[in-house]
Amino acid sequence: SSGINAEWPLRPGGVIAFTAVWLAIGYGAPFLCDFIGFVFPAYLSFKAVESADTRDDTQWLTYWIVYSYFGILEFFGDYLLFWIPFYSLIKCAFLLWMVNYEGASLIYSRFIRPFLKQKQGMIDEVVDRVEDVADQLDDYVQDDKED
Repeated sequence: SSGINAEWPLRPGGVIAFTAVWLAIGYGAPFLCDFIGFVFPAYLSFKAVESADTRDDTQWLTYWIVYSYFGILEFFGDYLLFWIPFYSLIKCAFLLWMVNYEGASLIYSRFIRPFLKQKQGMIDEVVDRVEDVADQLDDYVQDDKED
């Protein structure tokens, strides 16, 4: 026997260690992080929608709201975030914290909800204007089609 346990990579600890190293230094780490932060929660969201309990629906809606805002912040901060060592590993840990430890609920209740409640009237006005413009555009296209 070589003394090497052939089952090691198949154990959860081995998979976690391999994934952490890949996220820290591997090629395609941003893709892997986005995959973990998107596909895993999407499947759990599917399970929540299919269950009779509505509490998990709220949990996943909250996750997706926070994930959306995080994505916007990340888009605009990409040039700065690029320089942070092990950013993909840090981001993946953050996303898993949001999923497993109700981190999304914490961020939503402390930051996003108060901001949206404060700006709700203004946001609703903008949404109404956009809907009006979309309706006018639709009417214009329909009129043009009939001619």
